[in-house]
Amino acid sequence: MERAKILSRLIEEKGYSKRAFAERIGLPPTTLQTMLTRGVGGAAIDNVLKVTKGLGITVEELENLVNEEDGISKDGPEAAEIAEFESFINNPEHGLFFKDYLEAPEERKKELLVFWRFIKQEEDKKKSKEQ
Repeated sequence: MERAKILSRLIEEKGYSKRAFAERIGLPPTTLQTMLTRGVGGAAIDNVLKVTKGLGITVEELENLVNEEDGISKDGPEAAEIAEFESFINNPEHGLFFKDYLEAPEERKKELLVFWRFIKQEEDKKKSKEQ
């Protein structure tokens, strides 16, 4: 299931309208609406963090909900995925955002890996549209 649909569902389950929730977390309602319409993958990381924090979940928990809905078990990244991620962050074009990964605490590494999955998923979508 899409992250945006899960976030919409969680907002409703908390008893908020999208507008009231956006105002509660300090996000312009139009920004939240765009995120939920166009998808979370293209949203600014700070906005994703505001939404997940406002819902009382982490980005990793959101990813776990997505995987549960899709029937995928992602207890932890596999060695191949870690190798691909480290190759990605060592690319000078991408490494700036992930520059602190190697020295980061374990919890931060997990968050950065989740963001990388968002980026990778969006790149895969673009590639499939081009074909």
